[in-house]
Parts: sequence; C-alpha cells; structure tokens
Amino acid sequence: MSENHITNLLDAKPFSDLNEEEISTVRSHVITCFECRSAYESAKITSSLLEARTSETVEAGPFFKTRVMAEIRARRLASEEPALMRMWKSARALVTTMALLLVVLAGITIFTRATDPQEAALVGPSMYSPEYVVLARGDSDDDLTNYQVLETIYDPEDSDGQ
Repeated sequence: MSENHITNLLDAKPFSDLNEEEISTVRSHVITCFECRSAYESAKITSSLLEARTSETVEAGPFFKTRVMAEIRARRLASEEPALMRMWKSARALVTTMALLLVVLAGITIFTRATDPQEAALVGPSMYSPEYVVLARGDSDDDLTNYQVLETIYDPEDSDGQ
C-alpha cells in the first residue's frame, strides 16, 4: 500500500465526505507513509476548522439595518444628473474642437491678404492672353492668382466691348 499514496483521495473530495472504508484505508496507509500522514493531518485540521467556522452565527449590530436602509433611501432620493450635463460630458471634446476650428478658420479668413481690384490696377494690366491662361497653364513655372485668371478672361477692354 506504500506505493499508492492517499493524497489523490484527500484532494478529490472533502475530508468530511469520506466514508468509513476510505477513512480506514487512509489510517492504515499513514502508519507507513510520512508524506501522506502530513497530508492526512492537514486535511483533518482543515475540516475541523471549517466546521467550527460554519457553525458560528454572527449577529448584526443593532443599528446595521437602520444604516443600510438609510443608505438605500439616500441613493434612491439622490437626484440624477441632468440630461444636459450628461450630454455635455460626452460631447465636450467634439464641441471644443469645432469651436477651435471655427476660430482658426475665422482668423485665416480675416487676416489673410486678399487681392482686391484696386491693388491689381496699380500693378498694371494683365500680360497674359486668354489662350495662354487656358492652354499653356501647365507649361509655365509661375503661378497665377484667381484674380489674374479672371481678369484675363473677362478683360473689360475686350474687342467686342463687353
């Protein structure tokens, strides 16, 4: 019996669930096997501690029920956060980003220098023909502004007088 250790039997089920035959097998084995004797004693002590602990009943304090019920009432009566506040918390980043983008775009629009017709008149008449603007646009290295293109196409001094 010394080749068959009883630790598997003790691990398989609780000590209190062992029947008389299994207990007699365990007791006869622990006489010769020191390792199994240690496991048997540990299982016996653990079982007795668990039985002692589960047999105890703990009474709640006299004000336990009152405190618990007061907390339940307080949570139930606590007002829920307003819907507008919950919505703001979820959309705060989006609204802030959109406002920042609006400010940046407004600043770019206001503070960029626009080419107005009076400034173009000071520079002089356009030296580009409509054919050059339309057909040879990709061949040149100089970039034309929108105003120069429109001025070339809709030049008031056109031959047909329009």
